[in-house]
Amino acid sequence: MHYTPLYIQTENSLLKSMIRIPELVSYAKEQGFTSLALTDTSMFGVMEFYEACMESEIQPIIGLEVPYYEKHILLYAKNYHGYQNLCKIATSLSKETIDEILLKMYNSDLICILPYEAVDRLFILEKIYDEIYLGYTNREEYEKIDKERAIYVHKIAALKKEDTEYLVYLEAIRKGVFASSIETDYSKDYFPSLKEFEEKDYNFSINKKFTESIHIEIPKREGLLPQYETNGLDTFTYLKGLCKEGLKKRFGEKVPKIYIERLKYELEVIHSMGFCNYFLIVQDYVKYAKEHEILVGPGRGSAAGSLVSYVLEITDIDPIRYQLLFERFLNPERITMPDIDIDFLDERRDEVIRYCVSKYGLKRASGIITFGTLASKQAVRDVCKCLSLNGDALAKMLNSKYTLDENFKNNPNIRKYLQEQEKMRKAYFIAKKLEGLKRHTSIHAAGVVISSVDLDEVVPLYYHNNMYLCAYSMNYLENLGLLKMDFLALKNLNIIDRILRDLHKDGIKLNFESIPLNDQEAFRIFEEINTIGIFQFESEGMMNFLRKFKPKTFDEIYASLALYRPGPMGEISTYLKRKEGIEKVEYYDSRLEDILKPTYGILIYQEQIMQVANVMASYSLGEADILRRAMSKKKEDVLLGEREKFITRSIQNGYTEKIATEVYELILKFASYGFNKAHSVSYAMIAYKMAYLKAHYPAYFVKALLDMSIGSAIATKNYIYEAKKNRLQIRPPSINSSEKQY
Repeated sequence: MHYTPLYIQTENSLLKSMIRIPELVSYAKEQGFTSLALTDTSMFGVMEFYEACMESEIQPIIGLEVPYYEKHILLYAKNYHGYQNLCKIATSLSKETIDEILLKMYNSDLICILPYEAVDRLFILEKIYDEIYLGYTNREEYEKIDKERAIYVHKIAALKKEDTEYLVYLEAIRKGVFASSIETDYSKDYFPSLKEFEEKDYNFSINKKFTESIHIEIPKREGLLPQYETNGLDTFTYLKGLCKEGLKKRFGEKVPKIYIERLKYELEVIHSMGFCNYFLIVQDYVKYAKEHEILVGPGRGSAAGSLVSYVLEITDIDPIRYQLLFERFLNPERITMPDIDIDFLDERRDEVIRYCVSKYGLKRASGIITFGTLASKQAVRDVCKCLSLNGDALAKMLNSKYTLDENFKNNPNIRKYLQEQEKMRKAYFIAKKLEGLKRHTSIHAAGVVISSVDLDEVVPLYYHNNMYLCAYSMNYLENLGLLKMDFLALKNLNIIDRILRDLHKDGIKLNFESIPLNDQEAFRIFEEINTIGIFQFESEGMMNFLRKFKPKTFDEIYASLALYRPGPMGEISTYLKRKEGIEKVEYYDSRLEDILKPTYGILIYQEQIMQVANVMASYSLGEADILRRAMSKKKEDVLLGEREKFITRSIQNGYTEKIATEVYELILKFASYGFNKAHSVSYAMIAYKMAYLKAHYPAYFVKALLDMSIGSAIATKNYIYEAKKNRLQIRPPSINSSEKQY
């Protein structure tokens, strides 16, 4: 018998189901089902469901439960166009009440099922939908409806019968009531086996006809980035023009040849990969921020390795000066979406997002949804509340890094407490069953998607705080052809911004870009471990490391960020001995000296791994990036072939087999924790500039720290101590002269 369960709800119907999609698809496969329908109250889980079904060779059917005048109807997409209409309806659901006008606007290529409770709506809805069925769940309902359109729909919200009892607690948590007040009978809302369906002896031929009418494929769409306005020029010509202007702005009329050649190369790669438009869009919103005095970080991640980013003033890191590699950012031999993450002033980041929404449209620039879950502490608190118990004492015993199972095994106090408290023991067991289920929606901290079409033609949207969010989590967006851009909020930029504004008020003209990079007073901040309040350098562990390291140059500041991490920490002792001349520096071969000299013969940066492969084994930098990625992910099959290739090519280039083997093993060891140099330089730049401000304007610096700490007694106490340590006088509060800030 062929049968498709048509009314399955998962955890994406928030707090209405015990089912997780991977378990659902796996269970259905084991039971012999060849098709499945998802009919959540949202479309949050559609792509996860679709991909899991395709992987398991199960036909996915995408549906949606839609509230309609205090009842519910079920809508199913026949094809991709139907899927797009479902997206439109799901988007509307998050913002407004659904009525006939809206249903009619998006009715094509959808099939409608009216559950038995809604069959009285047939007269209205059959005028909207060409294909409409009447749902039933038992023989009595079946006898009362038109047999020609009768289709069996059994609501499923748990995989096993014994799990249905927990649906009561989900409902109680969702409604904020006691579980004892819930009267819903969930005992039949489980996933029956095919045999159980057969035993019902219903006419399933309509179900088969329904399933066979659905053919849905969700493609990866091309060209979804909006076209940037280029005054009639093609994007490549326009981008080149902006880059030439930027090059002159950075270097004046006499631009060194190395920069001209690098820029030409980068532009050709960007053009050939079809990303000119992307760079224009990013430079536009960064330009907007800077023109509106919204402080932008100097760079982050691999994007700082691009000269195009530098001359467009997207970043403020000169990639040639710091030997940063463009291929680490954009590899012409491995086509992937570019990824330029930008740090904005924390307090004004939303202004940049609002600019993009106003420029491209409310439905064409959106955030990205994320989900809060019933994590261990939350699950215990929620379950205790719905059982009229106080869960605070138990929740405080839990380590949130561990599951409830792990907490129980690792913590004897929890075991003792539960042994003595029978009601709490029951609550703990219930919480274990609910743990990890999605609980509520939230917004991705940084991700923004910008599109040339209304996004709900591609994904469902969810209305939240006066803007839309892509209603799929970020993992699924690239497969649909959408590009996530990260607009990050960095609190340390707030501190810098406050200092600079206070300086301006007092007639001292200084801005972030004009802070000099070779200031000895700034270096002394690191040397003397006076780094409280300095980005990345104020933790106790980092300060202990600085006591040994004592950086005296900017190169050593960014090296310290790369070294002070799990993995490279093992090389700190060797690095320091070589730095101090106690141990001899080894380069394996003189041809590698230029690459390894800045780090005393030790591989610290991912870029060094790429450079070594390039020099020794004649890898192109694109090939070298692929090798680095394979090594960092420990792809055994790739590494075996690469090992032979690396050694053979190195021997052809005049290296001995012994040296070639040693170096390959060395870079294999370092690849998994080699640090992205571009990121290290970018974040060291913020730290250094903060050190400059602390060294030259200590009162302004500590004032900004204290302003940022209002409301935190511990931070305030620490920064007042820091002020005194820097010989600054703190005046007591005064009713006459105190203001809102320090």
